[in-house]
Amino acid sequence: MRLHVLYQAIENPWGGSNTFFRNFIREAQKDSSIEMTKKPEQADMVLTAGHYRGPGKFLKTLELRNIRSGRPLWHPWGLWNHKKKTKIVFRVDGLRKVYAEGTVPADEVLLRHLSYADGIIYQSRFSRQCFDAVSAARQKLVAVIPNGTNREVFFATPKPHDFSKGVRLISNGWSTNPRKGFKTIAAFSLLRNVTVQHIGRWPEGITSEKVELLGVKKENEIGDLLRRAHFFLFPSENEACPNVVVEALASGLPILYHPSGGTAELAAHNRFGMALPEDSQIPTLEEFMKNAAAHYTEMGKNIEAGQEVFDFSNCYRQYREMFEKVLRD
Repeated sequence: MRLHVLYQAIENPWGGSNTFFRNFIREAQKDSSIEMTKKPEQADMVLTAGHYRGPGKFLKTLELRNIRSGRPLWHPWGLWNHKKKTKIVFRVDGLRKVYAEGTVPADEVLLRHLSYADGIIYQSRFSRQCFDAVSAARQKLVAVIPNGTNREVFFATPKPHDFSKGVRLISNGWSTNPRKGFKTIAAFSLLRNVTVQHIGRWPEGITSEKVELLGVKKENEIGDLLRRAHFFLFPSENEACPNVVVEALASGLPILYHPSGGTAELAAHNRFGMALPEDSQIPTLEEFMKNAAAHYTEMGKNIEAGQEVFDFSNCYRQYREMFEKVLRD
């Protein structure tokens, strides 16, 4: 199979999509049954996000029409003519109007482009429900495939199960959108015997309280920081399938999460973590942390038993099976 990945991933942090495509390209390059091609017009199969060509780079309809027709991206014939030649699979996130705020141009571009897809891969059942709610692309071949992560970087190491020196929480995120739960992260930092670190960017206008802001880190640095913590704090709402949560689980951390979206699916009905309370007042959070500490060992054992689920090779295998299904269709 000749495969082109229509996403110019970068090594620096730039959100979950960039992380996924970076991991996917690494895995595909090791697959002897796949011939990676730099030119989409030479491919049997093209994998795309559907609305972006890379961090901050929108995918134009002209380019997608040309890909569909087996022509170079820039070809002028894409303005008025396209034929069905090259197969295209979209790997879609959620809809940003669900997990961010307001109308987002990326949503409009993606929904407009779905008609060009031969297959669609959703990252979670929640993600698929978002698109089904707007009657998008129900006629396509579809699959639900959760994200995986690079287990050479994100892996668990034994750590003491007692909290005599306090509880260490860590959060991680590239986006600063208001639904990421920064106020909740800050509230946890005010608890007694609890330290909170945050990897990534922090929005202006929201007080970080006692949170230790670590800034943007490279992949291997994030792995090291995760392994030093007890819990991963993730109060973000309506996420499709957050890579940062998969990375934390692969690193052995139970997740303390907002009970919405695909994050709840990753938590496996609270086997891998605990849903945060609606009330973020100090007494409520202190009681919540006592309960989380009491179930820490149990959740850790559940995560250890489910490590295969978080491996990107498992995710990649399912993608390849989807490609083969689309090519046969």
